[in-house]
Amino acid sequence: MNAITTKHPKLSKAKARLLMDHPFFATLLIRSEIQVTREHNGSPIDTAATDGDNIFFNPDFLDQLTVDDTMFVLCHEVGHDSLLHSIRLGARNPEDWNGAADHAINLMLLDQGMKMPSKVPGLADPKYKGLSADRIYDQLRREKKPGGGSGKPGKPGKGGSQPGNMLGGDVLPNKASTPEEAAKVEQRAKQRVASAANMARMAGKLTGELARMVDDCLETKVLWTDVLRDYMTKVVKARDNWTRRNRRFDKFYLPTRLSKQMGPIVFIPDTSGSMFHGDDLEKICSEMAHCADQTQPEHILVVWADAAVKGEQRFAPQDFSYAALEPKGGGGTDMRVPLKHVEQYDPQVVVLCTDGYTPWPDVAPPYPVIIVNTTRTKCPDWAEVIEI
Repeated sequence: MNAITTKHPKLSKAKARLLMDHPFFATLLIRSEIQVTREHNGSPIDTAATDGDNIFFNPDFLDQLTVDDTMFVLCHEVGHDSLLHSIRLGARNPEDWNGAADHAINLMLLDQGMKMPSKVPGLADPKYKGLSADRIYDQLRREKKPGGGSGKPGKPGKGGSQPGNMLGGDVLPNKASTPEEAAKVEQRAKQRVASAANMARMAGKLTGELARMVDDCLETKVLWTDVLRDYMTKVVKARDNWTRRNRRFDKFYLPTRLSKQMGPIVFIPDTSGSMFHGDDLEKICSEMAHCADQTQPEHILVVWADAAVKGEQRFAPQDFSYAALEPKGGGGTDMRVPLKHVEQYDPQVVVLCTDGYTPWPDVAPPYPVIIVNTTRTKCPDWAEVIEI
């Protein structure tokens, strides 16, 4: 039988000590419910975990920890919460994402003067210091690919469950099931982080990697999934409904337009040499998979291109995945070619993923274009540009 409690003397002592030494994390924990339990929603809690709202401790695991160990684990879990790692999983490999997030959080905690508990070994490779979980994830995926930058996305692995990573797998799915609910979770998290940052700043303890993490968390970023929804609201064809008369027209029986759906999406990933053999292609593949998962279009067409169109892949939304992508290219760069090529499909929106080092058409294509740019190179005024 699984008894759940929200009180434990070791947790109380750890939180009290954090209030003196680490006010940022103590402030976050004040608003977090901590449950001592062996399972959550039918899934076992082996050590500690979080779903972005609550923190869970296995009672047997908690008994093994010192108060200092408990402080570290509490900060680790509330770090996952404040950085929205449960919400931001998207279409990424869960274990690799968990591992990347653990590196980022543990390195930040070590920078704040905490010590990695001997009974809770975790991931904290110094080569990732200063990198976000997103960048660490991309690098972990590249490192797992035989031969490095071959352009083929890596297969799912065991990044979050590497040997010695006691807390691997501690990022549980968040209960937010819609983009609107996820946005509310994100807003609440940012409010908590801002409040905690003010407390730490007043105590003179908002420094180093913690200050960088807070800046990253609070920075307002344009999500290209939101931009896509905005475009599709404007250009998607509404579903026609003939069951009710359109009252705007007295002499004709015309359909009433009731609802709008996310139409098809055309992705053009730039697979020129600088992208194909560099660091950006895997990030682009991951972002495309995340975008498709969040927007659920009617169908997805991926056009791989460098200075020529090198291949196409067409997917139903349920079949689109990171692992299914098969990049082709590696030559020169001319994004005018694929932009002209996709005109034949009369696309409702085209998402071009590039580093921007390409000639551009002199006139705007006859369809909306979103350019996802991995650099700060200048892009045409006729496109919506998002830098990642």
